[in-house]
Amino acid sequence: MARTKHPNPAVARDRRWPEGAIVYHIYPRSFQDSSGDGVGDLQGVISRLDYLQSLSVTAIWLSPFYPSPMADFGYDVADYCAVDPLFGTLGDFKQLLAEAAARNIKVIIDLVPNHTSDEHKWFKQSRLSKDNPYGTWYIWRDPESDTGTNTPLPPNNWRDVLAGGPAWEWEPRRKQFYLHSFNVKQPDLNWGNPAVREAIKGVMRFWLDLGVDGFRMDAVYWLAKEPLLSDDPPNPEYVEGEDLRYNAVIHDNSRGWPPVYAYLNEMAAVLKEKAYQDKQRFMVTEAYPSSHNRIAEYMAFYVGVNPEVAAPFNFEGVNLSWEASSWRKFLKSFHSALEQFSPYCVPSYAFGNHDVPRLLNRLGQPAAARSAAIMLLTLPGMVFVYYGEEIGMHNVSIPPQHAHDPAAKGDPLRGIGRDPERTPMQWTADKYAGFTTGDNPWLPLATDSRSNNVEVQSADPDSFLSLYRTLGKLRQEEPALKYGGIEIIDVGSSDVLGYIRRRENSGTFLVLINFSNSMVTCRPGVQARTLVISNYAHASQLEAANAVIELQPYEGMVFSLVDSSQ
Repeated sequence: MARTKHPNPAVARDRRWPEGAIVYHIYPRSFQDSSGDGVGDLQGVISRLDYLQSLSVTAIWLSPFYPSPMADFGYDVADYCAVDPLFGTLGDFKQLLAEAAARNIKVIIDLVPNHTSDEHKWFKQSRLSKDNPYGTWYIWRDPESDTGTNTPLPPNNWRDVLAGGPAWEWEPRRKQFYLHSFNVKQPDLNWGNPAVREAIKGVMRFWLDLGVDGFRMDAVYWLAKEPLLSDDPPNPEYVEGEDLRYNAVIHDNSRGWPPVYAYLNEMAAVLKEKAYQDKQRFMVTEAYPSSHNRIAEYMAFYVGVNPEVAAPFNFEGVNLSWEASSWRKFLKSFHSALEQFSPYCVPSYAFGNHDVPRLLNRLGQPAAARSAAIMLLTLPGMVFVYYGEEIGMHNVSIPPQHAHDPAAKGDPLRGIGRDPERTPMQWTADKYAGFTTGDNPWLPLATDSRSNNVEVQSADPDSFLSLYRTLGKLRQEEPALKYGGIEIIDVGSSDVLGYIRRRENSGTFLVLINFSNSMVTCRPGVQARTLVISNYAHASQLEAANAVIELQPYEGMVFSLVDSSQ
């Protein structure tokens, strides 16, 4: 039987909290409203910390809660060092830190380094003139020359990610265009200016001084652009009226240039400063790979940014086809690359977030979403659970009159952007699912919220929620699943992914994931001792130890093994 083995390197060092962490991603607007205004807030998060503890969550990631005009719902930051009154106060945030720490839950917050709101004080000054102290803090350019028209034309063909139109906006006071890679109200900071970099590092220190455990770095590829701002080449595969307008060009020049790693490493160095050595700090970078060699793109971040304190998100749970062969190949290559480079590399898996359709919608079958949970929570490193995935929440159809997301303008087919995956958390069978006591939740709730919610699923041992709770407990209690290496094995079935999680002097586990909609059999060639968990209520049984295992359609299984290596 052919195997590829990736042992966990024996390194004499303390384990860091990101290793084996379960990070719960909270979109604050949609998690819990404590005030009745229909929008979630920080006190709402505090009120649900015991629930997160019941999931064995070890850290939370909060999407932005900064003061903002909400053109992009907090990702247009008007003040990096405060809390928007919509979400509460800085005192509420300090209380959240204290309450989370009392439950051994770390807190990481979103940092948006590429752009601010056009209402930020830096931009308000920058747009006034070319020669004021903030004149070069943003990316300004003169209009295209010799236009032959009275209308200023943008300096290049770069596109706005959200709406898909030109990424340049004319400012009559400066008689120049400013770059906005995202919404028109989100001007790009000029990361080539050292003063900008120092200002953002100052923001990091502000929150670290309060006690946060780290950051999720938003949209980092846009920090570095081609220095001459040359046109992006046209995309020959683009279909007008069907594809996102942003994809009319190939983004070779408008994002992803090599200085991004130097900029990120500057920020990572802040986490290693003497003032913050009292505890482990960590940052995770958002960068969706776009080349044919995704592993090389991921590795560029590990090589370029200190892996002791930083890791890139691994988005294969979003991007990769849901096929055993694809995952088998990826896991072998990715984990080999990490282990060959440095024992400090932490994988960081996310199968969903606030920008992509929910897992259940992408996979199409509840059983597949359940086996994906088994896979996610048995992979090495950090794993991120987007709020509501643990109860199988699905995208909600948003009527056009209720759409909020500016990305809806750049989505010619659906016209609804990312709102469907951001709807309020479903807690109870009450009106508005226990999310708010008011009568106007900011987005509509799912029509099945009375039957699909935390309250109902807590009483059902076969529910999504019970599965996630069991998996979370298992991950935290078993060192092999929390810290162990991963060995990808051949199980004799093209439809089944098999891997072993092993750690010296602790348990050993076999994980099997059936990616097909048919019953399959496999021969993992290892001596299984106990079936620990399955996503089926009446789990499949071994026909014979160390022989044939039968899996139901989309079944995921975890076995404890008799480990001959010990």
